[in-house]
Amino acid sequence: MSKPDSKRWKMLLLASVAVIAVFLGLTAGYRLLTERMADNQLFSVLINDQNLILDGRTLEQFNRDLVRLSGAQRQAFSDTMALWIDRWVDDAFGQAIDAVPGYMDWYYSLPGSYTRLYHALHGDLDKALTARMQGHLVDRSGFEDRLAGFEREFAEEFFRARSEQGARLSKQLAHRYMARQAGDAEVLPQPEISLDLDAAIQRGFVGGADDIRRWQVSSQASAVAGAGTLALLARRAIIPRLMSLTTVQAARRVAAGFAARLAPRMALAIGVGGSAAAATSPTGPGALVAGSVAFATAAGTIVITDFALLKAEEATLRDDKQQDIIDELVASRETTRALLKDQMQLAVAQTDTGWQQAFSRPYDTAGVADRFHVFGSRSAR
Repeated sequence: MSKPDSKRWKMLLLASVAVIAVFLGLTAGYRLLTERMADNQLFSVLINDQNLILDGRTLEQFNRDLVRLSGAQRQAFSDTMALWIDRWVDDAFGQAIDAVPGYMDWYYSLPGSYTRLYHALHGDLDKALTARMQGHLVDRSGFEDRLAGFEREFAEEFFRARSEQGARLSKQLAHRYMARQAGDAEVLPQPEISLDLDAAIQRGFVGGADDIRRWQVSSQASAVAGAGTLALLARRAIIPRLMSLTTVQAARRVAAGFAARLAPRMALAIGVGGSAAAATSPTGPGALVAGSVAFATAAGTIVITDFALLKAEEATLRDDKQQDIIDELVASRETTRALLKDQMQLAVAQTDTGWQQAFSRPYDTAGVADRFHVFGSRSAR
C-alpha cells in the first residue's frame, strides 16, 4: 500500500474513533441529563394523612426506608405477639396451677376421704378421681374457659398489634421526610404522579374487613385457629397425664387398699350387730337398739382408725403429690407455649405474603418508572 493510501486509512480510522467518542459522550450526557431531569420529577406521596412533595432522588431514599422500616416493624410485630402469647399462657395455666392446693385440700378432707372410699368400694375410683380433678383444675378454676377463648383473644390482639405497627411505620416515614420535601407545596407545580402509601400500609399491615375474614377462614384450616381445640387439651391430654403420675397412682392404691381392708371389717361389724340382735330376741325393740349400738361401735372404731391412716398418708404424700401435679402442669404449659408460638409464626408468614403486593399496588397503578418503584425493576420481582 502506498504512503498516501496508508495515510488516508489512518485519518479515516481516527475520524471513526472520534465520531464514536462523540457519540458515547453525547449518549452519556443525555443519560445524565435524563437522570437529572428524573431526579427533579415531583411525586405526591400520601403518608400518615399528609401529602409530601418529593423529588425523584428523595423518593428513591423514601422507598429504601419504606422497605427497611416495614421489615423492622414486622419483626417488632412478631416479638409483640410472642410476648402476648407468653403472658396469655402464663395466665391461663396459672389458673389451673393455683387450683391445685384446693384440690389437695378436698382430697385429704373428711368428705374427700369418704367419697374416695365410696367409689373404691364400688370399683370406679379412677373414674371418680379423674372427674374430681378435672372439676377442680379445669372447670371451676376457669382454665378451660380461658383455653376456649384463645382464638378470639388471639385474633383481637393480632389485628390490634398489626394496626399499631402500621400506624407507627406511617408516623416514622412522615416525620423523616416532612423536612425533605422538594419545596413549598404552594409554589411548586402539581406533581403528575400520586402515590397513596397510607392505603398500601393499611392493606399490608392491617387489611380491610374482607382481608380479615379471609385470614380468619383460612387460618381455621391451619394450625393457628386449630387452637380452637385447645380447650380439649386439658380433658384429653393434661388430666390423663396427671392421673398417671406415680404419686397420684400411689395415693389411689392406698385408697383402694383401704377400701379392700374396710369391706371385710365392715362385714364383721354388721355380723356383730346381727349377733347382738339375736341375743336380745324376742323382745324386738331391744334387739334393734343393741344391734345398732354394737354395729356403730365396731364400724366407728374401724373408720376412726383407718381415717387416721389416711391423714398419715397426707403427711407423707401430699407435698410430693401436689408438687408432681404442678410440675406436670408446668411441663404442659411450656409445650403449649412452644406450640402456640410456632402457630403464631405461621399466621405472621401468612399475612406477610401479601405485604409486597400491597406496597407495589400504588406504584403499579401510577405507572412510575422502574427506578422509582418501591421494589426496583419489575423484571426483578
